[in-house]
Amino acid sequence: MADAPLNPEENRRYAKAEDLHPAHWERLSARDPVEAARAAGVRWDGGAFLLSILGRQLEVVPAKRLVRFAGEPDRPVGYQRALVAVAYLAGALEAPMRGEWVRFRDLPGGDAFFRGPHALPTPRLESAFGVDPARLPVAARGVGGRPVAGADAAAELPALPRVPVRVLVWAGTDEFPPSATLLTDARAHLHLALDVLWALANVTVADLTRRAGRGCAP
Repeated sequence: MADAPLNPEENRRYAKAEDLHPAHWERLSARDPVEAARAAGVRWDGGAFLLSILGRQLEVVPAKRLVRFAGEPDRPVGYQRALVAVAYLAGALEAPMRGEWVRFRDLPGGDAFFRGPHALPTPRLESAFGVDPARLPVAARGVGGRPVAGADAAAELPALPRVPVRVLVWAGTDEFPPSATLLTDARAHLHLALDVLWALANVTVADLTRRAGRGCAP
């Protein structure tokens, strides 16, 4: 049976940043913020962490259990983006990237985890870019990424300071359907648990496909 990935954006129970479980905030609050910022490669201004996810600046305020877009306090932050931000700040290690690109399923435990309801959302990439892979680099630039060599189109995205993501897309042919792959640094699992890496993959694909859907406008 083919994998049937969940679409977390359809889960109304976990839709907003406010839906984060208190345990995530407690884990972050137990960490020295200066040490957390240094480990994660982000800024701490004395009251909030400032970090970028896919080219968008976020402010994370532990004392208020608040995640918001910098300069856009009224724009809602989705649950998955907030989960990625808080979990990353709580768990990132001060370890450099290995510089080796691997499939998410090649991370320790990944082959068992990224299946069934937790399959990676590559079908959405195939639908958005499989007919015209040249659209991928354009969409990637809209989220702070850049084109790289690979497949029929490929892009490297600054998902998190220590957890980059690379997207590869192959166009469909008369014999084969379109295909897509997500890669990350071989040390990504040191900073994020697999379920949070899955959330990061979902946020990445959602941001890219939204760009594609509106003509990659800024």
